[in-house]
Amino acid sequence: MTESTDTERAAVETPVDASRPDPDRSLLSGPRHLVRVAAALLRAELQARAAYRAQIAIGAFGWVVPLAFMALWRGAAEDGPITGISQAQFTTYFAVLLVVSNFWIIGDVVFGTAGRIHSGQLSAMLLRPLPPTLVPVAEGVAVNVYRAPVALVGMPIVIAAAGGTVTREPGDWLLAVAIAVVGIVAVTYVGALVACVAFWMTKADGLMGLVIGLQWVLGGMVAPIALMPGALPQVLSHQPFWYAAGAPAEIAAGIGHHSAWVLVEAAVWVVVLHLVFRASWRRALRRYEAVGT
Repeated sequence: MTESTDTERAAVETPVDASRPDPDRSLLSGPRHLVRVAAALLRAELQARAAYRAQIAIGAFGWVVPLAFMALWRGAAEDGPITGISQAQFTTYFAVLLVVSNFWIIGDVVFGTAGRIHSGQLSAMLLRPLPPTLVPVAEGVAVNVYRAPVALVGMPIVIAAAGGTVTREPGDWLLAVAIAVVGIVAVTYVGALVACVAFWMTKADGLMGLVIGLQWVLGGMVAPIALMPGALPQVLSHQPFWYAAGAPAEIAAGIGHHSAWVLVEAAVWVVVLHLVFRASWRRALRRYEAVGT
């Protein structure tokens, strides 16, 4: 009895080493655990969409806006280059945009996160050992996995059929792919920030229309930013929407001159947006109330 009491007293009085990590906490918050959970989540989403993979693949060409603008600018450049951009370059530019825009998941993040905030489903998701925003991200990536083969095969067909020209520098292609990936990550964070508005306004779906408008203009969907008046081309070439759309298209089409510095800028944007999102998410959770429908 005395020995047991002394043991308990020693356990209580022994100071806890604050510098020693909690194994349970480190297991839940460690990057290795997060990667494993994210991989499992992506596998589940891929399996859930496997039944509709044919429909998803065909849907890669359901987004015809880049093809419509391709026809418009090809016609405008029929009599000669416009601001140094030839008809063949317009063809390649919008063909690449067709592929890159299929990989955007900003809509999945905005509608998926804001909808769960409004319905109250976020309450259950907060109990899971992963950030809730990873769920709509995994949903969007799972769809893109089935779209990618069709889009990537269709792009050279469109370029060849319409008489486009592409850069012959392997380094340019590597830069185009890298900037597209980093740019899409950056605008995904923008979508997550837009979704956070739902914590204050209950719904954030209406803001998606504004985001689409920014994608069209700032991303170069309507036209290459080189055609913008005044100093706008120099200004717009330093923001995430252009990295995610216009930049890889311009590089592949040989429009302008781009260095690896553009990739560094995009990476800096990702870091900044990540920090802003973390701060916004923590503050937003303090206001969270499960509204429901």
